[in-house]
Amino acid sequence: MSGDKKSVAIVDDDEALLEATTGFLESMGYDALPFSSGHSFLAYDHIDLVALLLTDINMPEMTGLELLDIVKQHWPEMPIIMMTALKDEVIRRRAIANGAKELLQKPILADDLIRCIEEV
Repeated sequence: MSGDKKSVAIVDDDEALLEATTGFLESMGYDALPFSSGHSFLAYDHIDLVALLLTDINMPEMTGLELLDIVKQHWPEMPIIMMTALKDEVIRRRAIANGAKELLQKPILADDLIRCIEEV
């Protein structure tokens, strides 16, 4: 994902992590769009302009896996990188099988995040 400034939507219910990830991506030249839930992301009026979705898996109300399914149904070309603190191989396989490009283990190293974003 190189070239022009790209919009990266970040969905995470952890406010501190959401703020830190948003600030980091902005410092790296991305247009970071923070959302505290899957519902707030889906209510965004310009989803079609989002170049990449970075979402947590373990969230209340709507999990990242549920969000993945909805996004892939309505915006099948949107690349999605998922992140989780859980070490569960079943979740990893389901995320990848359902269309996620990558599943990153929290805490995420900055270099790993940028590498994944650049690869999609």
